[in-house]
Amino acid sequence: MDRVMQKIKGITKEDILCFFIIISPVLDMLSFIFRHSFNTSFSPSTFIRPIIPIIIIMIIFFKNKFKIKLFLGALIYGIYALIHIFIFNNIKTESSYGGVINELQYIVNYSFMILNLFIYTYVFYKKDNNRLKKSVLISLSIYILSIFIAILTNTSSTTYIEGTGYKGWFESGNSLCAILCISLCIIISFVKEKKIRLIAIPIIILTGIFLTTLVGTRTGLFGFVLIVFAYVVSELFVAILKRVQVNIKLIFSGLILIILFIGVVGFFGSNTLERREHLKNIESNIYDSSTGQVSHISGDLLKLKQKIENNELNEDYMSKPAQQSIIDLYNYAEETNMVNNDMRMQQFIYNINLFKNQDSLLLDLFGNGYKAQFRELVMEMEIPAFLFNFGVLGFLLYFGPFLALFLYFLYFGIKNIKKIDSEYIMLLFGLLLSFGLSFLSGYTFFYASASLLIIVICIMLINKINLIKKAKTDYELNLKISGGS
Repeated sequence: MDRVMQKIKGITKEDILCFFIIISPVLDMLSFIFRHSFNTSFSPSTFIRPIIPIIIIMIIFFKNKFKIKLFLGALIYGIYALIHIFIFNNIKTESSYGGVINELQYIVNYSFMILNLFIYTYVFYKKDNNRLKKSVLISLSIYILSIFIAILTNTSSTTYIEGTGYKGWFESGNSLCAILCISLCIIISFVKEKKIRLIAIPIIILTGIFLTTLVGTRTGLFGFVLIVFAYVVSELFVAILKRVQVNIKLIFSGLILIILFIGVVGFFGSNTLERREHLKNIESNIYDSSTGQVSHISGDLLKLKQKIENNELNEDYMSKPAQQSIIDLYNYAEETNMVNNDMRMQQFIYNINLFKNQDSLLLDLFGNGYKAQFRELVMEMEIPAFLFNFGVLGFLLYFGPFLALFLYFLYFGIKNIKKIDSEYIMLLFGLLLSFGLSFLSGYTFFYASASLLIIVICIMLINKINLIKKAKTDYELNLKISGGS
């Protein structure tokens, strides 16, 4: 009993937070299975996931002297959340896709993301990055092995409703691809470490097979090839810059891997290409009677546009600015020959127009509500949604810290270009990739497991910068000592 108690007492905050990374795929699977088994929007993961961050922040709060700063930070986010929800409750209409609870879920998720950013930064500041990297490798292994088990046992869910692609026991194909791609950016440097690469390389290859041929998303297909190519380029760049011998074996292996996967996709096909072909085939299914041609917006939006023109919609169903924004979207789509099943672009153009047409400083600052929009116009593109749906303040509070960190990492990397390594470049690329995925695919920062990996990248880059600064300080100190003697 005493030994057990000693082991429990020996558990550190680092252990708990690494465990949190490792169990992320388990919580994601539990969430998907529970929701689909009981047809509910909640799952045990909804309540389990916040427990660890809450426990850690309570320990930090009571054991440190900066309680007032923490309280003020929480107060700022809390006041914003209350005002945003109050506004949402007043502007939502009958056509809104969600209610207060749905909107609150997004506020809570993004707030916990910022909380995790603080917690992981505080706990792992100036610590060894290897623990985080190994935790991500274990997590990635669970993700990819569970996916192949699901496919082999014929229990995998499909990525798209028409039955294209596989995504295992996970909720969203795009979010899953984001998690796998960001994980690869973190662990790909393990291919140079003799002991760990025996595990890392097979996992990377299995992940590549899934992303390029099975999942059916462009994120997976292009993401994997881009990551491997970026790693090859980063190794070449660092070797040339530092005038060291190029690791020909590593470079050659990376290029062979890219060629191999392109060949596999070309010869055997890919669910991604099948999905693209399906979308192209259904483009002509929507007919616009007002022009006598194929519609350039979706069928439901076309019906709404016609009702707006016939004055069949009142403001209880949809506000006047929203109605005008649909007309503006239609006109833009006609002028640019927009593809009618490109919903992300239609959402983007609509929300730009709504932001302009609403003409309200309050809505500009605090947002016009993510779920306040008509179902097809709820933005999948996440970074624009931060600005349009959560307002300028929401953008600064939720996305601002990551953008500021990225700009600092980029500035430091350029300034110290001869001191950074390929891992630094890949981590920076991984952060940039997460921005791209969030902008183009969406649901990256919102998805707890993906945002946790983005946070891991930030912490690892902060620690690498600290090591570079320390090495510079030590070098300057030695110069002074030797000069003085």
